[in-house]
Amino acid sequence: MPTKEMRVESDSRAWDASATVRLLDDRGIDRCFLFTLSGLYGFNDCSTANDAVARAAAAHPERLIPFYTAFPNQDPDAARREVERCLALGFKGVKFHPWLQSFPANSAHLYPMLELCGSRRIRVIFHTGTPYSQPFQVMEQARRYPDVPFIIGHFGKIMFLDAVRSAELCPNIYLETGAQVCDLQCALVRIDGTRILFGTDLPIGGAASARWNMAKIASAVPDEITRLGILGAYAVCLVESVTMGPGIERK
Repeated sequence: MPTKEMRVESDSRAWDASATVRLLDDRGIDRCFLFTLSGLYGFNDCSTANDAVARAAAAHPERLIPFYTAFPNQDPDAARREVERCLALGFKGVKFHPWLQSFPANSAHLYPMLELCGSRRIRVIFHTGTPYSQPFQVMEQARRYPDVPFIIGHFGKIMFLDAVRSAELCPNIYLETGAQVCDLQCALVRIDGTRILFGTDLPIGGAASARWNMAKIASAVPDEITRLGILGAYAVCLVESVTMGPGIERK
C-alpha cells in the first residue's frame, strides 16, 4: 500500500508523516509503504531524504513501512554504502524512479546494489510506465537477480500487458495495482494472486483516489481471500523480514 513521503504538495496541503497517517485512518488503511519524493531528484541529498523517511517510520512504526532510495548512476559504491546504512536503520526495501533519477531500469549501474539486494532479500520497487521505466526493463533485472523480489509499480501503466507478461516469466516479480480494473482481471488469469499488491500512490489524489483504488479491487476480485490478500496480507508477507547478513534477520 505505497504512499509518497514528506512534504508532498497534494490538494494544496503539505503532507508530513502525521498527515499521512490521518489519511490512512480516514480510508481505513492499516499500513503503507513509505517512499521519499524529494530524494528522487538528483539535486537533493537522498541520504537526508532517507533519514526523513526513517524518522517518520520510527514515529509510526505500526503504520509506515520505510523504503529508501539511492543514485547508483552517480556513484555505485556510494549507493551501495547507502543501502548498508539504510538497512541498519531498519528499512524494508528500495524505491527507484528511473525517469526522475535519470537512469534506465535495466542499467548496469544498478548491478552492485541489486547484488546486495539479492544477498539480503531486499525488496525493490520500480516506478514504471514512463521513459526509462518499462516493465521489460525490470524483467531483465529480475532474470539477472532471481533472489531479489521486484515490484513493478503502477502495473506498468499503459504497458500493463508487458507487466503481466514479465510476472508470468519471472516468479520474483510482483505487480502493484495502480492500474485499471481490466489489468487486474487479466493478471489474475495469468499469474498467482499472491504476487499482486494493492497500491494507491497516496497522498497524491487524496482520499478520493484511495476510495477509487479500493473500489476497483472490490469489483475486479470476487474471491474474498484473494481480495483481502491483495489489499494487504500479501504485501505484509513480502516485507515480513529482511536478512541483514549471514544468520541475521531484522523482524
